[in-house]
Amino acid sequence: MFDSLLSRFVQADVREFTLNNRLAIVLITLVIASSFGVLTPDLEAAVELEDLELDQHASSTSSGNRFNQLFWITLMGISIFSILRDPMRFRRLIFNQWPLLLLIAVATTSVLWAIAPGIAFRRSILLICVATSIFTGICYLRSPYQIPLIVYRVGTLGLGLNILAIGLGSFDIEGYFYGIHGHKNVLGAVALMALFFGFAARAFNKSQINSLFNTLYLLGWFGILLISVSKTSIALFFLVPGLVFGAQFLARNFRINLGLLMLSTTLTLVGIVMIILLYSDLHIKQFLELFVADAGFTGRDFIWAFLLDQIDKHWYLGHGYGSFWGIGIHSPNIVYGRGFLTLLNQGHNGYLDLWAKLGILGISIYAIVLVQFSRQSGYIQDLYPGLFTLCWILLLLTLLHNITESSIMRGGHSLWVIQLLIIGLIARLAMDKEKYA
Repeated sequence: MFDSLLSRFVQADVREFTLNNRLAIVLITLVIASSFGVLTPDLEAAVELEDLELDQHASSTSSGNRFNQLFWITLMGISIFSILRDPMRFRRLIFNQWPLLLLIAVATTSVLWAIAPGIAFRRSILLICVATSIFTGICYLRSPYQIPLIVYRVGTLGLGLNILAIGLGSFDIEGYFYGIHGHKNVLGAVALMALFFGFAARAFNKSQINSLFNTLYLLGWFGILLISVSKTSIALFFLVPGLVFGAQFLARNFRINLGLLMLSTTLTLVGIVMIILLYSDLHIKQFLELFVADAGFTGRDFIWAFLLDQIDKHWYLGHGYGSFWGIGIHSPNIVYGRGFLTLLNQGHNGYLDLWAKLGILGISIYAIVLVQFSRQSGYIQDLYPGLFTLCWILLLLTLLHNITESSIMRGGHSLWVIQLLIIGLIARLAMDKEKYA
């Protein structure tokens, strides 16, 4: 019966698969289902900050979730079982993305200097479980093209639950739809992922899906994205594909490595902004006001200023992984913050949050992770052009999203899970090419 269900799920005869091939499908499916909120749908809207009690908020954000802990420990057990059956293949994969391994090692070691070592240890274990489960699934999948299909299937379940949530009236007081995710911005991120994987399934798994249903799926998720009114996610839906395809066009015509082109373009834009600020003597907010109406990004400038002030105290090694936000009444935002800052559990900027957690050391290693991704993606570009494009769209999407939200190295957050998924996928494709070269 299990084989029959699995065969229908991936539209292939899994009796021809090894046990590790089957367990890989299970691992990827459960990880995506968890990050997309399908396993534990949240129909309760996020409470407005001014309505929260500080003590209650501090307690809820610093305590663990028993179901979540049991879930990831179970996946870790399945992963270890699979790895022991073929350890050499897994070893080759993780060392193909050694900077990520180093980043996780630094996060775990940061327990030694964390301001909340107990919480830092617990969250570092979660980080290890999430990364190991994803990389194990990627490592032992029979085909890398099964990934878009698996995410598409899970996205279908998520779409059904969100449509049900419309009928249940899952809208906040401002009329924004939050679906099964508790907040419109979380829903926006999931909708983005579901849409791009829906397009990928249409391109790579056409014979395994129903085209009409896929069209309805895409229209459904796009409609949900719009009614969420998540401005960042809606903007990225249109912006990111244009940037990637434009960069690919330039890279092809001028024979430039796409990764280097994207990196150099980003650095050039940042350099231009810094030069303008230096010679015009403008504050960053004043500069942004020349281009956007809300230069403070709904109060985010206030959060970022606080974060930078706290980062300056522990700029090299940070406060320790998972030891800045959500560690109880000793959280820096509660001790040193004022107003709504005391009720936050993220800095609405993934890069500043990573700096606060692991200092400039963590930021530097994360940059090497991205460089390794860029190098390996260029290595497999000609052999897997479709997956190459998909991975770059998803990477750029997650990187840009972290300018105003925070997901880098945040447990089972959907964008962090997807980023790990594509980093592992590129490492797997590069490893397979080396093996058969």
